Amino acid sequence: MAEEPSGEEFVKNEVFPEQEELQSSTRRPVTARGLAIVGGRAAVGLAGVGVAALTIVASVFLQLPVVQSTAPSTLITPVATAQQLVCPGGILRLASDSGQDATAAFGLGSATVRSGSSSGSVDSVDAAASDAGTGGTPAAPTIISTPPDATDPSQRILLSGAQSEQVDSGDYVGLAAADCGIASGDSWLVGGATTTGRTTLLTLTNPTEVSATVNLELFGENGAIAAPGTSGIIVPASGQRVLSLAGFAPGLVSPVVHVMSTGGQVQATMQQSVLRGLDPGGIDIVESSGSPSTMSVIPGVVVGDETAIAAVRSSTSASEVPDDFATVLRLFAPGEEVVPVTVRVVPESGSGAGASFSYDLDGGLVTDVPIQELEPGTYTVIVESPIPSVASVRASSAAGPATDFAWFTSAQKLGALAQFTAAVGPNPVLHVYNPTIAESTVSLTPLDGPAVSVVVAAGSSVAVALVAGTSYSLGEFDSVHAAVSLTGNGMLARYSVHPPGVGSSPIRIYP
Repeated sequence: MAEEPSGEEFVKNEVFPEQEELQSSTRRPVTARGLAIVGGRAAVGLAGVGVAALTIVASVFLQLPVVQSTAPSTLITPVATAQQLVCPGGILRLASDSGQDATAAFGLGSATVRSGSSSGSVDSVDAAASDAGTGGTPAAPTIISTPPDATDPSQRILLSGAQSEQVDSGDYVGLAAADCGIASGDSWLVGGATTTGRTTLLTLTNPTEVSATVNLELFGENGAIAAPGTSGIIVPASGQRVLSLAGFAPGLVSPVVHVMSTGGQVQATMQQSVLRGLDPGGIDIVESSGSPSTMSVIPGVVVGDETAIAAVRSSTSASEVPDDFATVLRLFAPGEEVVPVTVRVVPESGSGAGASFSYDLDGGLVTDVPIQELEPGTYTVIVESPIPSVASVRASSAAGPATDFAWFTSAQKLGALAQFTAAVGPNPVLHVYNPTIAESTVSLTPLDGPAVSVVVAAGSSVAVALVAGTSYSLGEFDSVHAAVSLTGNGMLARYSVHPPGVGSSPIRIYP
């Protein structure tokens, strides 16, 4: 019996009838002419491959023309708006002169405001409404502005202002000064207290034409503070709200307040007054600091005569705990991490002994760190940390029975050009700190006078006497921090020099 072919053999050898017919019809004898035709086709194919190869080589070695195309765009200059600043307004108190309405705010007087513009034109208007009943009066916050250049809207116009007020009314005695600042949607206030004899008012001024909704975050020595009434605070257009910090957190030694607004922007400040027993201990306006930063620079910290302060401290009515005569550095870092902080206290103009120390700051807790054994004089305090933090310094002054204090907030970095106004008051002085590693020459120019060159050594600060009520421009520098102090006869006040507002620069629009 014949053996069946394997599957593989079956596939290879079996031919179906249709296939056999197709194969027989396509078989042709190979002739010389056929070979010639095949050879010619092969030669044409090889020639085509050769041309393709030469084309590729040419594309590698021959430089192709560069085609450039510019995307269509339009350069647009936004409609210029007036530069606008807000001066906090007159000093306020809780309760009237008769002691009635203990939870309401009342004005103690009017602040003296001075301002200046590089264009020469400054408009001024009082806030229309205030919780203190001062709306529309000279005691209200002052909104100053300067119009844009009608012929050249892109030209940058500088505006500055400052206010001061000397108060001598019952429990309120002292000097307070403040810079007229830019309203913001986010600001930090580092200062104040709500312990016995310490009154701290939070003022929120809205210079815009729409109402602002403000939310507050409060922090103290024991951490974050949850309190009713800290969210959804409505500040009307051209209006001022006045809130007692003790209404949110009484007995607070070391408050820090984070102010956030939507809709209209606000200028946030604190007003603090001190009463030690029966003795007035001073007044101050705490301006907003910059946002948390890895480096805070506080120039112009004036440390008073410790002997004079000790004499007041030893009096019976002033012996209190905690003792807020001492010079302290207030620190706060958001979060829960322990933050290593390095602090340098640099004497102004290189005279006197400074200090340098490290501190482990508990995140989320406000801490007051004493700065001890400083000789009377003026200093720059530099705080550095790997995690952003906020900082300020409190210092006191005394002359006989008269005492005062001030909160020295961190000063933002100034770049290339700035303008400020010297407030009306005793002995106004400009303090300039140079954070760079190279000497800097700063041009200080009164708006109505000749320029003066001020040389500031690397990592050092200098003091320059000012004319009260005069506005100055600062220029010809890369980076400095600056502040203005006023001192005299137991009085102390100070404010930072802030960067100018943003102008209407051209913007390129791409479709």
